[in-house]
Amino acid sequence: MYLRDVTKRLREPDLVPVAAARRLLLAGCVLNRAPARATKTRVIALVRRLGFVQVDSINSVERAHHLILHARLDGYEPAHLAHHTEESRTLFEHWTHDASVIRSDWLPWWTHRFERSRARLRQNAWMRERLGRNWRTTLAEVRSALEERGPLATRDFPRPAEARRGAGWWDWSPQKAALEFLWRTGEVAIHARRGFEKVYDLTERVHGPMPEQPTREELIAWACRSALERLGAATTREIAHFAWAITPAEAGAWCAAAARRGEIAEVALERLGRATRPGFARLGWRQAAARVCIDDTPRALAPFDPLIRERGRLAELFGFDYRFEAFVPAAKRVHGYYTMPVLAGERLVARLDLACDRHVGLLRVDRVWTENGIALRTARMAARKSAARLAGQLGQRLDFPAR
Repeated sequence: MYLRDVTKRLREPDLVPVAAARRLLLAGCVLNRAPARATKTRVIALVRRLGFVQVDSINSVERAHHLILHARLDGYEPAHLAHHTEESRTLFEHWTHDASVIRSDWLPWWTHRFERSRARLRQNAWMRERLGRNWRTTLAEVRSALEERGPLATRDFPRPAEARRGAGWWDWSPQKAALEFLWRTGEVAIHARRGFEKVYDLTERVHGPMPEQPTREELIAWACRSALERLGAATTREIAHFAWAITPAEAGAWCAAAARRGEIAEVALERLGRATRPGFARLGWRQAAARVCIDDTPRALAPFDPLIRERGRLAELFGFDYRFEAFVPAAKRVHGYYTMPVLAGERLVARLDLACDRHVGLLRVDRVWTENGIALRTARMAARKSAARLAGQLGQRLDFPAR
């Protein structure tokens, strides 16, 4: 009996405490360091460390990709990022879990996504409807226009006379649908942005010849290693959903085999409010967590920040229940249209309901919500400092509620 108990204990995976998992994730999200002064070199180094930053169209405060960089760098300007997407081409735009700016040395891995998108979109009824009955002809004509005329945006194509004006974001013309089809399948790339409008060009003119496609096995190994490098310790679902390049089943099979080879560690993940979860961690995770130094600069985080975007993980590691409410009817919102969590040290201490009034150069904070278990004075002070820092980054004055 004693031998059986000892053997069982020896086989039980190590427990990764919540505190250690939190610190590993903060370091992987580059939120543990004091913000450095932004330069082009530091911007590309930061995005490479993160892997990618999500792009979002909502401009209530600032575009999400800029807010993500504002949180980590002082004096960041959108032109820093544009240099790398439009001049040096060290970053490219495509899809992860959503539209993102991605490090360009990862482009070979996206060839699998291009192939998958091509098969899926050809069968997609919504896309086929917008491309029109002669969809193959439409695709060929749009591609020929790019070849002959160079970089083009949707507005550079004539709008069909029967198209409804102001019919909505998703009322795509056949040419817009064709450009998106060709972009998602890798035939064209984002050459630049006019404001937030995409300007497309042939991929070979933006990034050079398409790289050779790695094998599926190589893709799976890369996806798992890249995720664990940034997450530290995670479930197989979280690993797969880091870049959305592989399935959770593929992540689980690779991680189990890698753990048997001694390349990563099989662990149990302590999570708040629930039983432990099975997962995997990078080797030396204890030492890595112990080495993480946490900066206490209060920062307002975008709803699509790498720390925030996995809502379940956020609740289980930080005890922070977050919902993005921009698409929730106003009467049903709890916290506000564009609410930004406030990080101070290792804790999410408050959330801000805020928006920029650009006509008068003002960042308005309509309401501050402080989190349970955090001293009210501490939370409000962190919230004010984070809002003041963001206002300064955006070149705005701050309007912060007295209570």
